Amino acid sequence: MRKKLITGICTTALSCSLLVGGNGVTYASGTTTDASSNKAVKNVIIFVTDGMSLSDVNLTRWYQGGQALTMDKYFTGLVRTYSTDSITTDSAAGASAYATGHKIRSESVSILPDKITMPFVDAVKPGDANKPLPTIMDAARLAGKSTGSVFTCELTDATPATFLSHAYSRDNADSISEQMVYSGVDVLLGGGSGYLVPGKEEVNRKDGEDLTKVLKSNGYEYVTDKASLMKSTTNKIWGLFQPEALDADFDLNPKEQPSLAEMTKVAVDKLSQNEKGFVLMVEASQIDWYGHDNDPVGIISETLAFDKAFKEAIDFAKKDGNTAVISVSDHATGGLNMTNYDSAKDLVSVFKNAKRTSYGIEGIINEKNFKQVLAENYGLSNLTKEEADAVREGLKDNLSPVIGKIIGDKIGVSFSTDDHTSEEIGLFAYHPANFKPTDFAQSGVIQNTDVNKYIQNVTGLDLTSLEDTLFVSGQKFKDKGATVTIDKTDKTNPVILVKKAGQTLKLPIDKNIAILDGKSIKLNALTVMIEGKVWVSQDAVDLIE
Repeated sequence: MRKKLITGICTTALSCSLLVGGNGVTYASGTTTDASSNKAVKNVIIFVTDGMSLSDVNLTRWYQGGQALTMDKYFTGLVRTYSTDSITTDSAAGASAYATGHKIRSESVSILPDKITMPFVDAVKPGDANKPLPTIMDAARLAGKSTGSVFTCELTDATPATFLSHAYSRDNADSISEQMVYSGVDVLLGGGSGYLVPGKEEVNRKDGEDLTKVLKSNGYEYVTDKASLMKSTTNKIWGLFQPEALDADFDLNPKEQPSLAEMTKVAVDKLSQNEKGFVLMVEASQIDWYGHDNDPVGIISETLAFDKAFKEAIDFAKKDGNTAVISVSDHATGGLNMTNYDSAKDLVSVFKNAKRTSYGIEGIINEKNFKQVLAENYGLSNLTKEEADAVREGLKDNLSPVIGKIIGDKIGVSFSTDDHTSEEIGLFAYHPANFKPTDFAQSGVIQNTDVNKYIQNVTGLDLTSLEDTLFVSGQKFKDKGATVTIDKTDKTNPVILVKKAGQTLKLPIDKNIAILDGKSIKLNALTVMIEGKVWVSQDAVDLIE
């Protein structure tokens, strides 16, 4: 797995901070503007371009000789991304803000924070620390809308996880994947098939459960190849096309793996069959990974892949007339710098020689053939002694930044860090009545939480009311006079046991089902355990008389 888990704080300067108001306060409090009355839409497509900075966009534009990208026309403003405990956020906290409308603690997944050290963050009510937060997907599902998630990473990675699960740590893959299977999402397409099945690989489940069987028993079509996806006729489908992440756009075999644009189009086609509308999250996952590894070719590959997917969404939205499209990043990564004083032609001539990303040559390059492989795949012939020595060292550890530096030195492209950065990120948006998140927030620089509030505003979905009812403490059973214990007969799949006056209620952790006196009942929300505390759906509590 190439993804790095970021726990530290970057030292990169706030490159856009001079554009922000002096005291740093939030820019919207849920109030609406005097916008036109036709701002309501039925559908929302939200893109999360993991790790994409405006410098990445600039580099990609110059890769095309300076030609505009699709996203350029829809640039709307800037977004602040800090978490409750750090100026520089990780993907879990960054994406959770878009999913829930709350800033949360870094490394956690869609739960209220138990740590607040940053200013301008609302305090958590006593007893609510680590409480699961309803997401925009929950609100859409309960309103009868269809929901979808598309990504190129593993399904358990931070951003997809935040929209469909809840966890104290983003590393809890077994719990997250099970929650996602029971989340009720209608369409899910991406990587990570290995996380659903038992086996000997590191990514495989340790509890022995085969979640693909659960999907099929719940009426989903489950596919693992592009051909099956493209001929699918059902509107309830999971497609996972690699055991872990998908290949980068420059590297993938188009006969075997769908591109981000293709998955986006399939998801939109299926979800739009619901007359009540849909909410779709699409993540361009690996811009971040190549930022960590300082690979400009990979950044270009995945930024272009996003731009093509974004075009698919925009084309649909304009034809549909009832769809808003938003694109944001959870944070920026890598601190890419361009200091090129040559012509665009010189830059393009270097980059056009790159046929693959640094990940794409991992299986074919070695110490004996590296000169040939770099010449054939990057046009990097006549390496200097210093460059050749650096490649040999890179082969022992991480070759990506070595190749990135050799290419970058030729055209004035460098990186300031291999970590996340705290700069504001770009906001791109389309609305049929031209009502943008910046209009909602009444500012050109908005908070990441404002994006979620904007989605609620234009769709009529209401997360605030759900926060009091969708997830409640298991203590509510005891308040009714019931006894609550945890059956750990299967240590990897604990079950909450609730008993009162002859009633026996079983609530399997990480699932949305209740078993009352032997009868299975579907719940409105998952049963989850966060740091030893049980949180349940209110309708589960209502089952006990």
